[in-house]
Amino acid sequence: MEALSLTLRSVAASKARQMERQRARFEEGKLTLQHVLDCEPKGSKRLEAISAAYRDLPMMARVDNSTVTFLKNLEHFIAQAAQDPSARFAEWERRLMSLLDAQTLRYNHSILYTNIMKEWMNNIDEPELPDDTGVVGNQDLAASKKAYRAKWESYVFNAVRTDKTAIATWLEGLFTSTTSTAKAFDVLKRDIANFEKTMSANKEHFNQATMNWCVEGLLRSDLLTDDKRAVLTAMKQDRDALDDITDALNMQMNTLDRWAWPNEGVPAEQRRQVGSRYRIFHDEDLMDALLLRYIGVKWSVQMSKSLTAFSKSTWLSSTNPISKEEHWKRESYLGYGKEHFSGVSGHRLDTYLSDYYLTQLLKSDSEVDRGYNDVEEQEEGLNIRKSATELKHSLLQLLLTEIAVAKGLNNQLTVLQSDFQSFGPSIPHSTIAAVLTFFGVSQSWIQFFRKALEVPIIFKEDGTKAKIRFRRRGTPMSSPLADVFGELILFCMDYSVWHISGSRLYRLHDDFWLWGSEDSCAHAWKAMNDFAKLMGLQFNAEKTGCARVSKDIFTDLYPHRKALLPQGDVRYGFLKLSSNTGYFILDRALLDKHIDGLISQLALSKSLFAWIKTWNVHAVGYFTSMLGGNQLANCFGAQHVVQMQSVFAHVYERVFQGRGITSHLRKQIRQRFPSFTDDVLDAFIFLPIELGGLGVRNPFINLGQLRKISKDPETVMTAFLKAEVAAYATAQKASRQPFQEYIQRREYASKELLEAYETLLKRPEPNKVHISNEVKEMLGGKEAVKSYSSYDLWLLEIYKEDLIQKFGGLRIVESKLLPIGMVKLARKQRIKWKV
Repeated sequence: MEALSLTLRSVAASKARQMERQRARFEEGKLTLQHVLDCEPKGSKRLEAISAAYRDLPMMARVDNSTVTFLKNLEHFIAQAAQDPSARFAEWERRLMSLLDAQTLRYNHSILYTNIMKEWMNNIDEPELPDDTGVVGNQDLAASKKAYRAKWESYVFNAVRTDKTAIATWLEGLFTSTTSTAKAFDVLKRDIANFEKTMSANKEHFNQATMNWCVEGLLRSDLLTDDKRAVLTAMKQDRDALDDITDALNMQMNTLDRWAWPNEGVPAEQRRQVGSRYRIFHDEDLMDALLLRYIGVKWSVQMSKSLTAFSKSTWLSSTNPISKEEHWKRESYLGYGKEHFSGVSGHRLDTYLSDYYLTQLLKSDSEVDRGYNDVEEQEEGLNIRKSATELKHSLLQLLLTEIAVAKGLNNQLTVLQSDFQSFGPSIPHSTIAAVLTFFGVSQSWIQFFRKALEVPIIFKEDGTKAKIRFRRRGTPMSSPLADVFGELILFCMDYSVWHISGSRLYRLHDDFWLWGSEDSCAHAWKAMNDFAKLMGLQFNAEKTGCARVSKDIFTDLYPHRKALLPQGDVRYGFLKLSSNTGYFILDRALLDKHIDGLISQLALSKSLFAWIKTWNVHAVGYFTSMLGGNQLANCFGAQHVVQMQSVFAHVYERVFQGRGITSHLRKQIRQRFPSFTDDVLDAFIFLPIELGGLGVRNPFINLGQLRKISKDPETVMTAFLKAEVAAYATAQKASRQPFQEYIQRREYASKELLEAYETLLKRPEPNKVHISNEVKEMLGGKEAVKSYSSYDLWLLEIYKEDLIQKFGGLRIVESKLLPIGMVKLARKQRIKWKV
């Protein structure tokens, strides 16, 4: 980060000098003009002087078309005014002077912007504050940091020996339960063996294309420190350096059996992430990081292909319980062709395969791997692949849709949620070896994987007391290899749950959800517990819960099953599922705890830009995510939008104590930059940096765009039931099929149910403001408008009058005079959450 900050300072200083010189020339010329006007009473002469000054002075912004037209016509007006006593001297002069005053205001804001950036850049490399800063809640964070490390160390430095023979026996029974399954599994093992042969035969693993996706993937991961990220970014531009590294990496791949970690150990770094959570990352040497990334990506892609081929030939194929006779009836008498027979069931399978099956594995070498906590990536647009956060939001919508369908059909639905306690740090290495062996991975690769897992760790923060300790358990963070091991083990649980209960686990790494009948959920939960005990894993009691939902009062069809299901609430972020309503309701106590953390983090911001970054990522990005995201589907209903609006109203009240964010930031600007004496407009606070604003996010705008969402999901199912009756009435003209027989296979055969299901999952297009011709023209025309988000256009329509009146256009600060591109680049750096 130091290299980046030096570059930023250099670019900023250069542009600041250029801008100061231009501003000085402008103000000097404006002062000269004022002296001329003081000595010239005649209207036409005054207009000529002002017009000449406007043409000659260094302007800061592009002139809009209406101003260009006015200036061209002014020459004719002045000639007319020399003899015409009715000429509108005062009005024309006032307009010209307002244009010059707008330029002064732009220059003043440019100086302010420069000072704000200088303050931020001077604090880029600011070390984290000590634990005793006295900020409210900071001692709790420090205690949490210490507790997390102690817990992490209790896992990773203490080996757990699982029974390899018992694991092999259990897997044998699972994957050879039928002849067809055993054959499919033999094909899977042959695929892996062939992959190993290909890897061994390849003597040039690294080339220009390989280095490109390795470097890009590493830069987009959470693994690197800011300094190493800056070094690798610079290295990416140096072809000679990359060629040398390529040669060295090929040599390492060809002598992989002799690879080892450095004797001095691998530094470990504890980082706090958004939401007050801690993670510990290995600060690997770049060469080791690139090597392990390449190997991890190759194995990830291969495992994804092999496991998917096995699954599609066994348990994830499209099945249909409708008999050929019934199919013929529907096709002949009801007019239903094959395209209708996948129905909701087919939709579920397609969604599961595309979004919730082996989610951490890669499908291609160049695909970007998912982070575990990517709210910040979403905020800055860093992640190309569908992110884990987006998948969580989609999963929530899927669950609410299933609940709405179950209630609409007067069925009962049991929902189960859980994850493993510290899954990554706690996976026994013996479990990894046992599963890899069963899947046909050779002992030479398993020995390499063991070396890669047994990292000699040293904590930099311990200073002179630091000592090297070898990792004996668990997998490292942000590593494709870790994803391979984790996903392969959890795949066995997925298959076991389906094999025993017929249910699919909707899983995002080790965070999993399950729903269905109470009986199937009870069988699935037992299968999961048997799996965890065998593999040396434990469920996280705090994140484990069960809810039973129905249209009316839930009837205990299997009273004995309730005792076999986990206790606790089903939760997502700040929400918990209400069994009474089938909706997610707010946990106010949990919300307030996170608001306390937000207030502490904002107070620790050393610069205005750091404050804004924290607000945008934590208060807006993270809080919105913990409420279900800002792209809600119809299944949430309008009441959820109202709930989110009330949450942010509460956040504003707590954080700003009734003053509002604009008042707070105005006060901050005046205190930090007392030389700025102009009014701080709301537009300057909220406009994106591309238009010269500070880019503060307003959550109420996104929520205001969600008014098209369904008022009540239950109305969708009511409409379905009416459509189904109407469709049956039409079908009766060609068939005497009883109604109960007609609706018997709804999930496989009902076109109307599929339409209702898709309607509930649909995310309505956000409300968009009408873009005035004035804004279109000032942005550069209809095509130019398309490059702006609906959020930015909303802002421009709100503040256009203020912007035009004060600045003569929609742009506050001219970007060419400020290092805005560099600022955008640097603001993509991960937040250093302070403790």
